[in-house]
Amino acid sequence: MQSNSQTDNVVKSIKVTRKLPDGIYIRGTVQGYPLLFTADTGASKTIVSNRVYEAMKPEDRPELMKTSKLVGASGVIIKERGKGLFSLALGPVYIQVEAIVADIDDDGLLGVDVLQNGSEGPADLLMSKGVLMVNKQEVPIIQVGISNRVRRVTAADHFVIPAQSECIIDVYVDREEYDDFTSEREYVIEPTEHFQEQYPLQMASTLVDINRACTCKVRLLNPLPTAMSIKQDAVIGKAEPIDGMPKVVVEEEDKNETKNYVRIRRVDFSKT
Repeated sequence: MQSNSQTDNVVKSIKVTRKLPDGIYIRGTVQGYPLLFTADTGASKTIVSNRVYEAMKPEDRPELMKTSKLVGASGVIIKERGKGLFSLALGPVYIQVEAIVADIDDDGLLGVDVLQNGSEGPADLLMSKGVLMVNKQEVPIIQVGISNRVRRVTAADHFVIPAQSECIIDVYVDREEYDDFTSEREYVIEPTEHFQEQYPLQMASTLVDINRACTCKVRLLNPLPTAMSIKQDAVIGKAEPIDGMPKVVVEEEDKNETKNYVRIRRVDFSKT
């Protein structure tokens, strides 16, 4: 365990080294060292940053073993150091998890192995109460850039965006019990800062009716010469209600292609 002065130094480094992008954060500890976890349902494994691992005393560092190639949610390979058994504390919850040490900007990422595969079942995110229910216990969360009216937008499935292509994908918008009766049905979906930092993709702002279907559709553009992937349940955007009664100018892009259901369109970068 660290002394109080060491702990203060770690906490200060978390506060001043970077501005937190929009997202859900949880204060916790790993091997007794405090850090700020980012809740990331797009990550299959929990990840501890190499920076945090290096800040530990040698005797507190778990022995690392080789692991398979680590690929980020955007399909980019992440430089990893190895995997080991770590002791985590999230509020009153103490768990042991096999985490990967890798070169990431976040202090730590809570992956699906913790959020969905807990001993008491999947964790429940209650944004209205500001807590994450883990193993039936409440863990306080920090919501950055998210108001009570703004909802999370997550990928409904695993999608691969081909190189230099435009793709329409299905997404889930967080739902509430009163959604079928509320007057706020029209929402604008936009990318979060986290999405813009993690994915080399462009997302068009999209007006959707959340009561029309279980999922909504957004448009993504991949300008790169390589394909990019998005994992199921990855948080890619935020939805904010529109005040007033928006009017749709054009119902469809091309009335002559009403039977064209192709979801991917190739982008032409040829010179004119």
